[in-house]
Amino acid sequence: MKSALLKAFLTTLAVIVFCELVCSAGLWWMGSEITLFPLIMTAVLPALTVFPIALFSFVQNHRLKVTLRELKLAHQQLQAKSRIDDMTGLLNRGSFFEAMKISRSRVETGAALAIDADRFKSINDTYGHAIGDRALKIIAFALQNVTRKGDIVGRIGGEEFCIFLPGASRETALRLAERVRAEVENTPLYTAANQVHPLTISIGCAVAFKHESNSQVLSRADKCLYRAKQRGRNCVVYDDGDEPTAYHLHPRQTEGNERDALGS
Repeated sequence: MKSALLKAFLTTLAVIVFCELVCSAGLWWMGSEITLFPLIMTAVLPALTVFPIALFSFVQNHRLKVTLRELKLAHQQLQAKSRIDDMTGLLNRGSFFEAMKISRSRVETGAALAIDADRFKSINDTYGHAIGDRALKIIAFALQNVTRKGDIVGRIGGEEFCIFLPGASRETALRLAERVRAEVENTPLYTAANQVHPLTISIGCAVAFKHESNSQVLSRADKCLYRAKQRGRNCVVYDDGDEPTAYHLHPRQTEGNERDALGS
């Protein structure tokens, strides 16, 4: 408002000065005596007309600028929200695949991790969706906490997550996958007062070759994830494309509970 008042005052002053000069020049041209009355009237009339109009214009212009800024901010927030999963703060499915495609166009290789919460349906059925949501947030936090700058992390649906590691070698991918697995396992999931439910994840990892599409890479990662479930969950299974499958198991895992792997 102060800015609008100042601009209106300066505009009015400029108009008054201009009118005074024109009036004085006119009187001088006609050979008339320059008296105070015409000069006063020349100043008063613009002051009474120009100032209100200028003030109104500048105030409306200021309001329009504020509205445009708010609309731009809202548009940016809406765009960001359309890319982000509300619950976890990670990229949503569409945004993850788009970011992965762009990233893969800039690097020669990398690795994709397909991640799934173990026995998530049981957690939801036993403790309710609020605790299930808490479990998903724990997993999302672990992914964000462990991944490197430039890694792409997303929630692609339900209890399923994906990570793309640009330029990652087999050893880097396995090391990061194991860190993610351990981070989730070591984070307590509180279900009630002083009650902790074990929370683990299974991870399928596949190298991303340049000639493969996103779907092909993630398909191999999903197959490794399925094998991780078969081998007892809470482990990492890696496929580098040269061998059928390379297993990287958590030391405490056994194959004794393969029979219920389909329960996820």
